[in-house]
Amino acid sequence: MHWITPHSFLSLDWDEWASIIAILTAITLMLRWLIGKADIQLFDPIRRQLSDVNDNLAEFNRRQSKAELRLENDDKKFIRHDEELKDHERRITNLEERR
Repeated sequence: MHWITPHSFLSLDWDEWASIIAILTAITLMLRWLIGKADIQLFDPIRRQLSDVNDNLAEFNRRQSKAELRLENDDKKFIRHDEELKDHERRITNLEERR
């Protein structure tokens, strides 16, 4: 038995090899199509939900930043009002002591 002859390879003729290659190509294309369909049907809803979660987290972060900024500004106002209150208390105490 020869491995390679001018008309065959591994004891199969060229037309048999062409048939094997055609069958393997058809199986590969069908598997690729099925995997693509499964990917769309199974994972596309998950991708959309993850995209929604990412969008919601980005919006939450924006709102959280705004809330922190407002809180910081309100803290500054509170400190200013507290200082004004202390100043008023000192002035009232001074006025009461003068009497």
